[in-house]
Amino acid sequence: MSRILGKLLAGCEAVLIGTAVIATAVMMLLTSADAIGRYVFNSPIMGAYELTEKYLMVAAIFLGLSFTFREGIFIRVTFLVDRLPPRSRRVSEFVSHLITIAFSLFVVYASGGQALRALSDDTTLSTVPVPIAPAYCLVPLGFLALLVMLLIDLPRVRKGNSLLFREEAPTS
Repeated sequence: MSRILGKLLAGCEAVLIGTAVIATAVMMLLTSADAIGRYVFNSPIMGAYELTEKYLMVAAIFLGLSFTFREGIFIRVTFLVDRLPPRSRRVSEFVSHLITIAFSLFVVYASGGQALRALSDDTTLSTVPVPIAPAYCLVPLGFLALLVMLLIDLPRVRKGNSLLFREEAPTS
């Protein structure tokens, strides 16, 4: 059963990451094309800024949360925790993990409520007739994926090999 669940979660994460990567590529291409159109041909792309701001940037950031967690690339400030004895360090890591879960749960709840309210609204972007409501669904979706990863990772905290507290890879 856990293998099936693991494959399902990996597939969901792959879709989220793929969407975030595509959103980043489209954002780069759209911004470049808009700049070329604006400054070379004096004809900007209508709605490029709004699409980038409301959809592409949100997708690129929030849909990649579970990947950044799994890869251990969240920014951490550890100068105090590094000086704690091992037992106190484990306790602080466990408390930090629980706080992170609580915060993620809060964001899923709050942004999910906002997304539900937005779905009943027919507001569109100011320059192109694209509804804004689906963009509101990206934040709770990204945080829900992160929350699932955090809950799966919780038992690893006691063993000291949580993904949230993994040492950074050396930079070159």
